[in-house]
Amino acid sequence: MGSEQPAPRSREPADDARQLLEWRVEQRLNALERLIDAKLANLATKIEAQAAHVGLGLAAADKAVTKAEIATEKRFESVNEFRQTLSDQTKTFIARVEFEVVRDSHAKHLADLGSRMDKIEGRGVGLNAGWLYLVGGITVVATLTGLVLAFA
Repeated sequence: MGSEQPAPRSREPADDARQLLEWRVEQRLNALERLIDAKLANLATKIEAQAAHVGLGLAAADKAVTKAEIATEKRFESVNEFRQTLSDQTKTFIARVEFEVVRDSHAKHLADLGSRMDKIEGRGVGLNAGWLYLVGGITVVATLTGLVLAFA
């Protein structure tokens, strides 16, 4: 890579081996540091991308919550209207007990009127029958009178 330096050389072979080993370790440490820096940069990029996605998700969730709150508010308005309608009905409708009292009273009045009509019809039939008997009797008397006078 760009910062690689040639291995240092000294006059003693043992020092040479030790320096070569140190140089290799240093080169590998540098390579590992560059790899770690690259991985950290990549990880930071991924974290930023995830943060952006989470931000978009939170914005969408916030929008959805707002819509849900508006829809819930509309439902509550219609429920409140329904409750108001029921309240108005309970104020204006007759109670069942009151209705039953009025119904029973009217039933008694209708029964009384029915019995009166039966009596009136009975009288009418009786009078009609009486008139029929009277007219029939007069007719029989007149016929008999006419026959007696005719034979006499």
